[in-house]
Amino acid sequence: MENKLCFSVYGELYVVDLDRMLYFEADDHYTHVYYSSGTHFMIPFGLAKVEAALSNKGRAGDAFLRLGRKYIVNIRRVFHVNAVKQVAVLADDHGTNYTLRLPKPVLRMLMEDISGKPQITTTQS
Repeated sequence: MENKLCFSVYGELYVVDLDRMLYFEADDHYTHVYYSSGTHFMIPFGLAKVEAALSNKGRAGDAFLRLGRKYIVNIRRVFHVNAVKQVAVLADDHGTNYTLRLPKPVLRMLMEDISGKPQITTTQS
């Protein structure tokens, strides 16, 4: 189960397939799971628990990046980042876009992570 996260509680098991992941979204002590297929469900674990489970997956968790307090995204699904408008846009398998609103410093960190280069802020004269 290399590319799966398993969470169990009170006789229940939640299996999250990382190969199908678009992003995770925090909701108090719960986490919403969004798949690239359009499937969406909720697990009764906070985002910190999901982040810890991802960090234990080694290479399987490398595609995921924590963005602020609310999101963990699959950076392979990000196709547009706009720090000025404060959005990151991800695409699923059906052509649907998901726009996540994030602070500028978080988006700059995402841009650096994806491009491998520090982002320099410039203004046009």
